[in-house]
Amino acid sequence: MQIVWTSKFETGSEQIDLQHRMLITNINHLDELLNTTNPTKEECEFVTLVVDFLETYADNHFKLEEECMERHRCPAHAVNLRAHEYFRGFFRQYRQRCAAEGYRVELLRTLHEACHSWIQEHILKIDTQLRASLEK
Repeated sequence: MQIVWTSKFETGSEQIDLQHRMLITNINHLDELLNTTNPTKEECEFVTLVVDFLETYADNHFKLEEECMERHRCPAHAVNLRAHEYFRGFFRQYRQRCAAEGYRVELLRTLHEACHSWIQEHILKIDTQLRASLEK
């Protein structure tokens, strides 16, 4: 299921929102590959690029967001830190599974579901709490 960016995702930080949009774009690319039963070499390489993006995204984006929440004394800061650590752990385990099992649509589906859930449960419920802190 494709995710469409709307104002309900906005945190009040242009840079964070831009990065969230990039995340959604890449999750939507994963969605397009979920029905691929016999992936081409290019599709497998693309999946690798998306996974690499997600890992880099987590490292860089989480740091930016954590610093912003701390600086603006966002009440969701501690919850945000714990959620980020959880996602980093999930991603490390996902990478290990990919290394051991190779490309499989089931693994891709697991990643897509985790990222889709992250959008719904984290960005919409935790990250958007930053908006009120930035407005002060």
